[in-house]
Amino acid sequence: MIVTDIHGDWDAYVRYRDRFLELKSAGSADVLIFTGDMIHSYGPPEQDHSLEIILDILQLKKSLGDALITLLGNHEVPHLYSIELRKGNLEFTARFEHAMGEHRRKILRLFNEMPIYIRTRAGVSICHTGGAATFLKPGGAATIFTLSHERIWQEAQTILPDENLKTARAAFQTRFGLNYDEEVYNLLAITSPKDRRYDDLLYGNAISSYHNDFQLLWETLFNKNEHQYRSIRYGLFLDALLRELGDEYTPQRYLVTGHIDCPANGHTIVSGKQLRIASGKHAHKQDARKYLLVDMSQPIENMRDLVTGLGSVY
Repeated sequence: MIVTDIHGDWDAYVRYRDRFLELKSAGSADVLIFTGDMIHSYGPPEQDHSLEIILDILQLKKSLGDALITLLGNHEVPHLYSIELRKGNLEFTARFEHAMGEHRRKILRLFNEMPIYIRTRAGVSICHTGGAATFLKPGGAATIFTLSHERIWQEAQTILPDENLKTARAAFQTRFGLNYDEEVYNLLAITSPKDRRYDDLLYGNAISSYHNDFQLLWETLFNKNEHQYRSIRYGLFLDALLRELGDEYTPQRYLVTGHIDCPANGHTIVSGKQLRIASGKHAHKQDARKYLLVDMSQPIENMRDLVTGLGSVY
């Protein structure tokens, strides 16, 4: 059972969680996959239940184990790299950083362990975003498939050595016109220079500006698919991703994603090979929200076999 983009919607999360548990109890579902963007509501703070959802997932994993999979979405990425994500007046990073509190370490451990892709013997792969220019670049696939957030952070030390941190803080204030102590509190909920994360804002800024692997990660998870690229060009990116995912494995014919609005009926077929579904905010009407139930033990021969697995909890 595949669910996309909950974005802090507690009611939606509970509906999908409980539907899966019912299906699992009946022997009709084995694995629940969330495709990322579990966090960051687009509504007011009182409607944002991102923390409650993540804590429930952590608790649920204790009983479900490998039967519960959460993939990395673009909205989880900023918390792994201490960078700002916002849209207009919506300060996504800051809101969730302040909400995490004492739970931050275990939440970040969960985010750090989230894979970006799942591939199956049915010839169907699953991810958050879709294809990307990354997969037509030499070494792009290898970089993303073996990417380590911890390694990138370690390499940030070479970009910004410890002896340069004081100078970097002063340069930050000069460049952005912001008091560094106020900014690390506002964005990352850091209250003291003694906090071991005190300079994470500097490291995150350096990584996002200069680290090549992070640039590929950003391109992979933040692009807008055919809305950003011409449809024909995006089809090439999609083909390249499926080809790389099928290398020395079962050929991958189809991709299931979320990430982008499906305004009509909760799903969109892209380039004949990508099934985009909207389980939460990306469906413009609540009763259009969909999940996908698919038997991955059998080869999926055509898109129709995927689409027939769409279901609703509304």
